[in-house]
Amino acid sequence: MRYVLGIDLGGTRIKAAVCRRAGEVWGEPEVVCSLESVLHVAPDATVVAGPEARRRALAEPGRSARGFARRIGDDVPLLLGDELYRPEALTAVVAGWVADEVAEAEGVEADRIALTHPPGWGGHRRRLLHDALAEAGLPGALLLPTPIAAAESLFVRERVEPGSLLGVCRLGGEYVDTALLRRAAATFELVSSDEQLAPPLDDVLTEHAVARFGGEAAQLHDACVEAKELLSSSPEVDLPGRLTRTEFERLAEPYLRLALTPLRRYEQLSAALLVGGTARIPLAGRLAEEVLDCRVVVDPDPATPACRGAALAARPPAEAPPASTALVPRVTGLPELEPEEVYDPEPSPPRPPVVVTPLEPPRRRFVPTRRSGSRDEDDE
Repeated sequence: MRYVLGIDLGGTRIKAAVCRRAGEVWGEPEVVCSLESVLHVAPDATVVAGPEARRRALAEPGRSARGFARRIGDDVPLLLGDELYRPEALTAVVAGWVADEVAEAEGVEADRIALTHPPGWGGHRRRLLHDALAEAGLPGALLLPTPIAAAESLFVRERVEPGSLLGVCRLGGEYVDTALLRRAAATFELVSSDEQLAPPLDDVLTEHAVARFGGEAAQLHDACVEAKELLSSSPEVDLPGRLTRTEFERLAEPYLRLALTPLRRYEQLSAALLVGGTARIPLAGRLAEEVLDCRVVVDPDPATPACRGAALAARPPAEAPPASTALVPRVTGLPELEPEEVYDPEPSPPRPPVVVTPLEPPRRRFVPTRRSGSRDEDDE
């Protein structure tokens, strides 16, 4: 069955969703992949991601990397083992790894692939990633800002009047991305954005647990991360001592208020959208409603709107249902960029010359001839 793929390479989680072709129309997005955002590069340049990468990282931490996507545009490469790698090459190879894993499960390659990126990126970083994706076997992949993908996912079924302003706050594990969007005739436009470090809620809760129950922070940290997630739906957990949601929210409130501050600067919002794993905390939505004079929307699964919206954006408009608000037209090459967008406003400072090791992408398991044959069979 034909499908399109949306990939969200977050700082802590990698998520992917597909829209499958159902008869003459494209189906709703379905999340098919959610794994930890970590990769491992073996001495022979073989790349793995997800659980296997985490397992290898325990034995070879110097060959593993996290947060590589946010490093795109930085002239300083990442040292893995004895070699240096560009962050855009690592990001593209991981995207190819995810695409191959999904293709393995679906039995055919995706018709189109869309990836999200931080809202503050300019044309220079997008071009670096676009070129790296082409080298990794993903030419023509669509790139769109994360808040636009998230907004498309939640508001695809709603009538949003042109000119309306929407605030989007992604409360991620490493960063909080806030953006102001304006609704155009058929899509959302990025007006402005803000980036700050994510609230250190895991560390705050761990310090609190050590003070209350004793023990070592290293031993309690994983239990506190799990407790934070459970308290989003349960009134209390056992750490080994009893910890209530009220107690946790008292610790988290000042940090969440600070994270939501950029949203308060936007005026005349028609709605505010909270996404990201931390948006699961009920207090986040309540605080947003308290400080904003507009409707606040929290997705039922706030960790996945970006990948779902990317999958919606990847649907070919000519074949999508009439009500679709697909964001990006079909393209075969690199989209044209405005001259002022070719480089970011603040380019990286000059660095000493370095020798960067080319990262050979893994051989794609699905080749165009096999993909074409599978489609022909499906269409018969």
